[in-house]
Amino acid sequence: MPEWKTVRVRQELAAAAKRTLEEGRYPSLSAFVSEAIRVRLDELRKSKEEIAEKQAEYPIIPERLLYSHNHMWATVTPEGKVRIGLSDYAVTRLKGIAGIQTDSVGSEVKKEEPFGVVETWMFVFDLYSPVSGKIAKVNKAVLDEPSTINKDPREVIWIAEIEPDNVIASEEELSDLMTLGQYDTWVSKQGQPRILSI
Repeated sequence: MPEWKTVRVRQELAAAAKRTLEEGRYPSLSAFVSEAIRVRLDELRKSKEEIAEKQAEYPIIPERLLYSHNHMWATVTPEGKVRIGLSDYAVTRLKGIAGIQTDSVGSEVKKEEPFGVVETWMFVFDLYSPVSGKIAKVNKAVLDEPSTINKDPREVIWIAEIEPDNVIASEEELSDLMTLGQYDTWVSKQGQPRILSI
């Protein structure tokens, strides 16, 4: 910042502080400065929270998803958690979803072991975690209104976020998953969908 501008800003701040003290809004200059610092820190904290919220709701890009043999997709969030949901293949075959239940936040999950269920009018389908870790977050909107998954199968809707136990182990588990092309090829060779069995 140029020196003349710095001087002008200092003069403007000093004039504002003097006016505020003369108006009697603060008992002393230190009270004025303390209040100004508190307000600025609140602004910075709010800004940081808003950035964190925006990052938490980053868009899911279908082409970047990885798929398991249990018809689940996975993607890594900017925070290093693994967000998971049902594949389009599963969603289009699970007609009439009546409920979705998951283990609670903080629960341990193991790769390829159930952590929840999808209930339809005819049967219950287990949700298998593609990675090991702890459930860090669940999509409450989907649990409260499970039929949203059936409304538009092209919209990618997540169910839970897993915080991996170990970054290296998580990378190995993710490397075992399939890309979209590999998953589509695998599904086409399966014949009658396993998920429709009662």
